[in-house]
Amino acid sequence: MSSLGKFTRLGAAAVLLALTAATAPAADLGRSRPRPPEDFAPPIEPPRAEPDGWTGFYLGGTLGTMWGPGVASGDIGTYTFDQDGRVGTAFAGYNFQVGRSVLGLEFDVGTGNVTSSTATGQGILRSELNSLGSMRARAGFLVAPALLLYGTAGVAWSNMDFTVGNFNTVSDTLWGYQVGTGAEFMVSRHIGLRLEYIYTDLGKQPFGHNGLNNGYDPESHTVRAGISVKF
Repeated sequence: MSSLGKFTRLGAAAVLLALTAATAPAADLGRSRPRPPEDFAPPIEPPRAEPDGWTGFYLGGTLGTMWGPGVASGDIGTYTFDQDGRVGTAFAGYNFQVGRSVLGLEFDVGTGNVTSSTATGQGILRSELNSLGSMRARAGFLVAPALLLYGTAGVAWSNMDFTVGNFNTVSDTLWGYQVGTGAEFMVSRHIGLRLEYIYTDLGKQPFGHNGLNNGYDPESHTVRAGISVKF
C-alpha cells in the first residue's frame, strides 16, 4: 500500500472520530436524565392529632389518699375530728371534643379505709367511711393533642359509720358537692393516665345515738391517680 493511501485512511478515521465526539453531547441534550431516587420520596409531615380523638365512652379506676376535718356538734358538745386514709374508685364517663375543648360527664363509686378517732365527754367518737361516689361534669382544654387540663364539679355522697363511746354505731348517707381539677394524658388511642385533686363537702347530717342527738359535718381533700380505657 502506498504512503498516500495510508495517509488518506488515517485522515478519514480521524474525521469520523471527531464527528462522533461532537454529536454525543447533542444527543444527550434531547434526553431527560433520570432523577435521583430521593427526588421521588413524598415529603415527611409531622403526625397530626385526630380532630375528635377524645370523643367517646371510657372506663377506669383510681387510687389515692383522703384527709380532712369534720365537726361533730350536739349533745356531746362540739368537737373537730380529723379523717385520713386511702380510697379507691371505679369510674365511667363520656367525653365530647369540640376543637381544643373537651366536655364530659363522669360517675364514680368507691370505698376506702378512711377513719377518725376523737375523745369527747361521752367517750371516743369514731368515724369510718363505708362507700362514696359522685356525678360530676368535666370541662377542659387541650394544651397539647394528648394532654388535657380540666376542672370538675358535681354532686357527691358518702355512707359513713359514727360511734360515740359505748353507744350503738349508726350509719347514714351524707350528701354534698365536689369540685376539683386534674390533668389527663393519652398515652395511646385507647389508654389514658390522670392525676387529680378533689375537694368534697358533705354538709351537716343529724345522727341519733340512743338519745344523743348530734350533727356531723365532714369535708375532705383527695389526691388520686388513675388509668382509663377509651372505647
